[in-house]
Formats: sequence, structure tokens, C-alpha cells
Amino acid sequence: MKRALIPIALAVGVGLFAGTGAAVAAPPTPLDPTAETLDCPGFTVEAVTTGKTKVIDQFPHHLVDPSKDLRFYTNVGADVTITLTGPTSKMVRYPLNGTIQVALGPTDFVYKGTGKNLISLPAGSGAPGIFYTSGQVTWTLNGPVSPNGGLTGPGKVTDVCALLAP
Repeated sequence: MKRALIPIALAVGVGLFAGTGAAVAAPPTPLDPTAETLDCPGFTVEAVTTGKTKVIDQFPHHLVDPSKDLRFYTNVGADVTITLTGPTSKMVRYPLNGTIQVALGPTDFVYKGTGKNLISLPAGSGAPGIFYTSGQVTWTLNGPVSPNGGLTGPGKVTDVCALLAP
């Protein structure tokens, strides 16, 4: 079954960009503080993101060297805080300042998160969850969803749903 891991940066309005030149950083853009609903097993969480973010267009490496994966974009949480509230009013707040890179590997999309990121698996993935990561983590679009949403690597993974569960 396909799963859809969605970096929170995508959910808060950072689009998918593919550059055609050298990497170019856009100026930080304020985020819309509108609440969004994220899925946990058996309940939902309200997420409000504040701050600014920026997108870096990145040159598709495969045009220069076909042996390298195609990288689509890098997004940066320049100065972002996310507040998550569970069904019993438990609340956690995290700074987000990481980057998410997406590469098209030989058989799957490969995601690499560096820094502090929030990764959300929607209910349609078959294994909903919200994970706060610090450091470097990697996952694939169609890979396993457990444990920890299929996130691997030396970074630290925190199960936010476990913290906010009723």
C-alpha cells in the first residue's frame, strides 16, 4: 500500500519547486497561522505554525550526472514554531529549522530530513502518525511505516502522538 509521508513544510504552504540553475534562496516568507488538522491513531491533533520559511530551488543534478538521483527541492524552516494540541488540551511546541530534500531514486522517492522537522503521516497512509525529528533522518515514499513512520538514520525521532494521546 502506498503511503504519503508529508513533511509539515509542505502542509503549511511550501510548494514543490524544481530549479533549472544554481541553487537560489528565496527571501523568508511569513506562514499562514491557520490551524490544520493532523492525524494520529484514533484521534486528531490541531497544528498551528507561526514564523517564516523559505524555499531553495536546486539544480537537477541528473542533468549534469545521470548517475545521481534527481533532487526536486529543498525547503528551509527559517524561523518556525509549531504548536500541537491534542484532544485533551495537552500541548507541545517545537522549533522547526530543518531542511527536507526529495530525490527520485531508482525505484522510489527518497526523503532526507536534516535539522528539526515535523513529519506527518495522514490517516490514508494506513499508519497515521506525527513525528518530530532532530538530526538526520531518511525515509521513502513506499517504504515501511513502522517503527517510527519508517524513519531511519542517526537522528532522534519523537512520537508526538504518544505525547498527546488521551
